[in-house]
Amino acid sequence: MMQAMRARQQYAAIDTATRTEQASPHRLIEMLYDELLSALRQAEIAVERGDLGMKSSRISRALSILHGLESSLDFNRGGPVAESLSSAYAYLRQETIAAGRDNDSRRLAAATEAAAGLADAWRQIRP
Repeated sequence: MMQAMRARQQYAAIDTATRTEQASPHRLIEMLYDELLSALRQAEIAVERGDLGMKSSRISRALSILHGLESSLDFNRGGPVAESLSSAYAYLRQETIAAGRDNDSRRLAAATEAAAGLADAWRQIRP
């Protein structure tokens, strides 16, 4: 059983590595948004179920992704758009931390909705 789980995890890691190696910078950001949405949704479910370990893991993942998204911003070339995205990421970070602290699934749902809006806007941009 444990070997099967390890094999699945290794396969998933290899699949992710392959997809990221072949992805354009635009697609990499899209993948980060997808992972962010997944982590936030899973954190919301974990809060509703009272699964503190999963909640912590998923919130930590979401915060790491938000950090990655923010560190990818180019303020010299992006100007006001980069500044707006930085503010949005800061808001999402604050809401995610507060939701985790307070075990507030509604706040996580609101953060997920806001992140989904950013992801949808990103998908409208074609490189």
